[in-house]
Amino acid sequence: MTDVSRLLEEFIADDRAGGLADPAAYLARASAPDRAELEALIDGYLARAPRRAFDAAAFEASPAARVVASLAGSSGTWPSLLPRLRDRARLKRAELVARLAADLGVGGREAKVASYYHAMEQGTLASSGVSDRVLEALGRIVGESAAVLRAAGTLAPPPPPAPGAAFARVAAPAPAFRAAGGEPMRARAEAAESERDEVDELFTGGA
Repeated sequence: MTDVSRLLEEFIADDRAGGLADPAAYLARASAPDRAELEALIDGYLARAPRRAFDAAAFEASPAARVVASLAGSSGTWPSLLPRLRDRARLKRAELVARLAADLGVGGREAKVASYYHAMEQGTLASSGVSDRVLEALGRIVGESAAVLRAAGTLAPPPPPAPGAAFARVAAPAPAFRAAGGEPMRARAEAAESERDEVDELFTGGA
């Protein structure tokens, strides 16, 4: 029996046992050349398998819930992948953050690193802004390559709007509003920019 056949049989047995089998976990066990074949076979099985009654509580506790959440965010599949890699490495989030901050040379700023990493797991941080240094350091900690992490963080572009879709008009601000509010708003933006530090650049500056 080939590795692909064995993994497919294990997935089917897990699924039929009501274990909410996670396809990504089985794909991760396949060798790179076999992954596409296994993915197609799992897709084919799921398309033909009898549908079970929806269990909201079980769904919320399943990897599928994180996948759905990731598709609504801007971090690709990080919300489903990163917690799984962290669990595999047997690391609590605080432990991972401490090691990540140390590896990046920003010890003492763990709170800000934790905030950005939390956003990565929640799918609210744009993956395009996260630097290669962060992904390389994170990859060393969880045992995955930076290239895989980068690819997982890439979200497919949304479909084009339906024909005839209406968009709200955005009116230009009145001159009085510009005069009264323009300068303070610009000052606040400049102040926020001046407060950016190395951690901000690592997680939002790209490259």
